[in-house]
Amino acid sequence: MFRIVAVSLLFSGMLLFADEPNSFKLVAPDGWAGETIQLPPGFAPDMKLKGSEHVRFAPGMMKPKSDSFFCYAFAFELQPQPALTDAVVKDEFLKYYRGLCTAVLNGKLPDVDPSKFTLELQRVKSDKEPAPDKNAAAMPVLYTGTLDWVEPFATQKPQKLNLEIRTWASNGRNYIFACVSPQARDMAIWKQLHAIRDDYLKKQAK
Repeated sequence: MFRIVAVSLLFSGMLLFADEPNSFKLVAPDGWAGETIQLPPGFAPDMKLKGSEHVRFAPGMMKPKSDSFFCYAFAFELQPQPALTDAVVKDEFLKYYRGLCTAVLNGKLPDVDPSKFTLELQRVKSDKEPAPDKNAAAMPVLYTGTLDWVEPFATQKPQKLNLEIRTWASNGRNYIFACVSPQARDMAIWKQLHAIRDDYLKKQAK
């Protein structure tokens, strides 16, 4: 979700993003930055997921004192294989974040061992919610999770990220949508993240 060419371009607490606002795939409030990259990304070439990632970053993404620090939403639009099993989702997310941290730190903190990052995922039971597309192959799978890692951009300190993840298959493709924030899930930023997610799902259902 962060281009490596942009990672080093930090100034005034903000990232420099490449996409123009009118090209964003995900609709977000004013002031939210974003980009689209190909998967697997250059910083995590060992990922098995192939496709595109669309992401929107909250205005305080790189401001540690902000209520929206490291808050963002992203969609993976993927090839049909591999199937998005629990194990695959967990493994691919860990590869993503471990690779991201390794690339950003670039050896600056030799005591940081990304192999020790952990991700706990729990399925959320939802037997009433319809699939996001009438042609979907199966009901969506919903997860909540907690990632323990080292935030490499602004603080370079341990961080717990709360994740809400949805996976589904539709029209021969796999999809993942994730909302991410270190904030507790009852904080206001989650309403904005959910609005971005719900708008994307509504468009997918057309």
